[in-house]
Amino acid sequence: MNTDIIIVGGGLAGMSLALQLLNRDASYAITIIEKNTFPVPDTTAKVGESTVEIGAHYFSHVLGLQSHFEEKHLRKYGLRLFFGKGQDDFSGYDELGVSELFGIPAYQIERGTLENHLYTLLKDRGVVFLDAAVPGNISLGDKHHRVTCQRGDEEITITGRWLVDAAGRQALLRNKLDLQTETGHQGNAVFFRINKRVIIDEWCDNEQWQNRVCEPGKRWLSTNHLMGPGYWVWVIPLASGATSFGIVMDDKALADSGITTFEDTVSWLSKEHPLCAAAIEGADLLDFKVMKGYSYGCKKMFCDSGWAMTGEAGAFSDPFYSPGSDFIALNNTFVTHLIERDRKGQDIRFEAALFHKFYDSFFENTLSIYKDQYGGFGDRKMMSVKLVWDYTYYWGVFALLFFTDTIGDLDTMRKITPNLLKTQKLNKKMQTMLRQRAERRLVLPAKGSFMDQFLVPCLSELNDVLKNPDIDVEQALEKNITIMQKIVPYFEDMLSDEPVNQIDEEEQAILGAYRLKVLA
Repeated sequence: MNTDIIIVGGGLAGMSLALQLLNRDASYAITIIEKNTFPVPDTTAKVGESTVEIGAHYFSHVLGLQSHFEEKHLRKYGLRLFFGKGQDDFSGYDELGVSELFGIPAYQIERGTLENHLYTLLKDRGVVFLDAAVPGNISLGDKHHRVTCQRGDEEITITGRWLVDAAGRQALLRNKLDLQTETGHQGNAVFFRINKRVIIDEWCDNEQWQNRVCEPGKRWLSTNHLMGPGYWVWVIPLASGATSFGIVMDDKALADSGITTFEDTVSWLSKEHPLCAAAIEGADLLDFKVMKGYSYGCKKMFCDSGWAMTGEAGAFSDPFYSPGSDFIALNNTFVTHLIERDRKGQDIRFEAALFHKFYDSFFENTLSIYKDQYGGFGDRKMMSVKLVWDYTYYWGVFALLFFTDTIGDLDTMRKITPNLLKTQKLNKKMQTMLRQRAERRLVLPAKGSFMDQFLVPCLSELNDVLKNPDIDVEQALEKNITIMQKIVPYFEDMLSDEPVNQIDEEEQAILGAYRLKVLA
């Protein structure tokens, strides 16, 4: 069987790449090899239900799936963190989140529903699916690759000019070519789903607590996190009525927890977060998995001889800010540009190397957000600073480049490289300060405070820029750097044990009442 593009892996990464390619050029012949059989269960056992702005923009605007997301998936109500332990009254927990949404939509994805929808779309557009097929021997050549797979009793061989590994942690190409690198990040996860809708708003009947958000009763739609030293617990609702839970820990927290089974998990939750444990009680368990050492890097993601990796087949940093869909969007966009240029007969050696350099820079800067910082995840003061800075860097740099499709525009990327280096330097300084604080594994007594990120004017400004379809990326980046340069010294002051900076008029316009809330 001959084709233009072989995609090994028919999950979210592989099928979204196929759709992106066909949206750009409907004449591509694409074959997808997938070990599972379609349709898959709606609540399928895959991590990555929550999206943030880049991933959501990719699915809705680049792939054209906005109506599907609005109809079949839940609109996300932001990221929300709670700090406290063992309290029966949830209003006694400190809360970090938004009182109202900034505007750009994100979603909680029912993975099986989305993948079944993509499967139907792609079949209708002529994509050949070999589902229930297990890939075996892979032979790489120069723009001539061969994959042999087993489908029942039949052995099928596919040849193609391009081969993309989208088979997740099977890591077919990464293992074959010995490309895996260590990240040095300690990360372990326990995750499971139950067949019950967990409404976190029901954990507290305090009217004042309910009215902290402009739409009372909507907290459950957030990606809710229960925070502690060295760990965080996610609670993510799914459109089917199921709820996804995960406990993510550094090595020390995992060792202290003693978690190896679901029973261990419930026992640990009963001690640390009894309201969460009570919400799980009586529900049927849909799946359960423990994953140790989930973080890894990759020496080479794209090759000019016609192979590439996308999704978790290449690299994975950490799930805290739900970046999985973001990196699918980035990888798929790089791969799409390479395949397009190759089809036009262009020499893509330079682009393949440069796109990997871009990707590696994004990955390393993203990794720095998590590495050696889990110790401070129970420290509300550190996390209040961290989230605003990380949002600033994410919206002001990464999202700006993706929303404007600048990452595929090599001329513009060359022009703005000096400014990108400035942002990296600022991010390095901030993450170093955060790591130093995280070493102390501080836990401040919960006092029922609400640290409202919607009070930070610069976040609204950065988010609003992304809504403009006619963004001048060079001007916007320069303006965003000015914001970053102003807030770094204020954050440095806020992270100190005895803040000394007085709030002046300029700072009021940048951090305002939020700073007072954090330091109160």
